[in-house]
Amino acid sequence: MVVKIMKEKLIGAAAAVLNVIYCVFKLLPVKKKITYISRQSNTLSVDYRLVIGEMKKRCLEYRNITLIKMIGDGIPAKIGYCFHMLRQMYHIATSEMVVLDTYCIAVSLLKQRDSLIVIQMWHALGALKKFGYSILDKEEGTERSLAEAMKMHRNYSYVFSSSEYCSRFFAEAFHVSMDKMIVMPLPRLDLLSNRKYGDEIKEKIFRKYPMLSDPGKKIIVYAPTFRKEDGGFEEEELRRAAEKLADAVDYNRYHFIAKFHPLSNITLENPKVIQDSAFSTIDFCRVADAVVLDYSAVVFEVAVLEKTMYFYTFDYDSYMKNRDVYIDFKEIVPGMITGDAEEITAAIDRNETDTDRLERFRERMVRRPEGKTYTEDIGNFFERILNEKDH
Repeated sequence: MVVKIMKEKLIGAAAAVLNVIYCVFKLLPVKKKITYISRQSNTLSVDYRLVIGEMKKRCLEYRNITLIKMIGDGIPAKIGYCFHMLRQMYHIATSEMVVLDTYCIAVSLLKQRDSLIVIQMWHALGALKKFGYSILDKEEGTERSLAEAMKMHRNYSYVFSSSEYCSRFFAEAFHVSMDKMIVMPLPRLDLLSNRKYGDEIKEKIFRKYPMLSDPGKKIIVYAPTFRKEDGGFEEEELRRAAEKLADAVDYNRYHFIAKFHPLSNITLENPKVIQDSAFSTIDFCRVADAVVLDYSAVVFEVAVLEKTMYFYTFDYDSYMKNRDVYIDFKEIVPGMITGDAEEITAAIDRNETDTDRLERFRERMVRRPEGKTYTEDIGNFFERILNEKDH
């Protein structure tokens, strides 16, 4: 309790100091500028790249600033991120609009100008596993007192959702009212329907793994969600379950690709398993005949690709206790659900699928674009609210 109180007081003191510095930045003139902030990775995401490309064509008078940096581990990395936050503060204070795909300390913790537009374009396509305010004080979640001290997910003007159905889940996760919710699926969905782009990705995969182009063997992609070690899960449990699945595969008839989360340290011992970090999970799903998931948000992209899915839920009870999901999982997900590895591979052998259920899932979870593309829809929205702001 004492440590918690000390932490909250330290956050309060730091926020007061930062707000003093930020007041100086807010004295500077606001420029025609859109700032994109992320701490998801150190490289520009596909979603940001597509949106920025669209805005450069539409709004020539606006600059597009990108501040993409992970916090990193260790004291030196965290000190470095503090200096990065000063850059964030300057650009936030002098921008008309800020776009986020994660929680941003400088946006939520500090007092913002009333005229600043902040858009939360969350990095996960839809809402499946619970996050944010939905899991406060849960094993994988944030302590409520810390979330309140950090003003987690405050100051948003709009929050994007993949569908009307998912909007209430995003609203709960970000603790915002429904009038701030905008149904606006992520622009990377455009690439899933882009045949030329897809063919280029497949060609690159087959060039690196020529054995995958063998029409005599089908391809299984296994992509489990990330589980936090400090969230009541053990990475070793996932590794053992993945080994069981890999051992249940008939390698005379199938190739097996294991795609663990980038933050995971899991490596399987089975030498026949393809374990790759050069291509994304979605890249491999393009060449997959079957995709094995659990509670991953990748399910939405895979549904758009119309790939047959199976759900390997070896830790279903503990996952629902420690993390939980928004939907009625067993009723809604489009595929077999089991914790038995051999049942999964047997179902794949039978080519067990339900195309009607898959289509219902997609229609419920991911709205189709209103214009020609999802990127165009976002461009229309950004342009409209910037114009409304000027008048």
